[in-house]
Amino acid sequence: MQIVEGTIASPGIALGHIGIWHPAIWNIDPQRIVDSAQELQRFEQACDVALSQLQALEDSIRDDTGEETAQLFSAHQLMLQDDDFQQEIRDAISREHASAAWAVKQTSELFAAQMAAMEDTYFQARAVDIRDVAGRLITLLCGHPRAAQPAYASNTILLAEEITPSETVQLDRQRIVAIVTRQGSSISHSAILARAMGIPAIMGLNIPALPDEWEGLEALVDSATGHLYLSPDSETRQRYHDK
Repeated sequence: MQIVEGTIASPGIALGHIGIWHPAIWNIDPQRIVDSAQELQRFEQACDVALSQLQALEDSIRDDTGEETAQLFSAHQLMLQDDDFQQEIRDAISREHASAAWAVKQTSELFAAQMAAMEDTYFQARAVDIRDVAGRLITLLCGHPRAAQPAYASNTILLAEEITPSETVQLDRQRIVAIVTRQGSSISHSAILARAMGIPAIMGLNIPALPDEWEGLEALVDSATGHLYLSPDSETRQRYHDK
């Protein structure tokens, strides 16, 4: 049995098997665009669609878990419409003749890095929200549907590098019994959503990288203490069964 510690994000206890989540990564070609005006139009159209999607998510999560969590996706709409964020992307398209997808990628990485470097932990936690908003835009600009999560088996403990708010609300609560991530914190929007959705979660797991060999292992999550038990022994299983 191996015990790994992390940060309590959403309290609860769950027993299941680990399923590792690797989100799709789009390889964006940094090619120069001849018609910048057309590329700006593509960017504006993608923003309009993204805003509609985020509004639909806000309405859906409001019906499901209430107003507080719905406001998280209202915040994503404000991030998308932020003047500095928008201007940086438009400048990259107009002046550097960058593709819209490349401009969004470069700008979001810059803004996310600035957030992550701040001393205030609240602002540090917003870096993933910027990446979430940017990922939505890039998906639209590249013409691909947003990547769906695999059809996990029942009683799956989802293990990921990090999980965005948009990915969190997609979780199949009939199959996913807990979330464990290497990055993230208890004040992230994903953690807030996990608590509202009643999914136990540990974030900021104390490991240098996701071990692929953990795939399929039986594990026990005690997110009230921040402990992940890999291949729990019979004594540990019995102790938690009694709880």
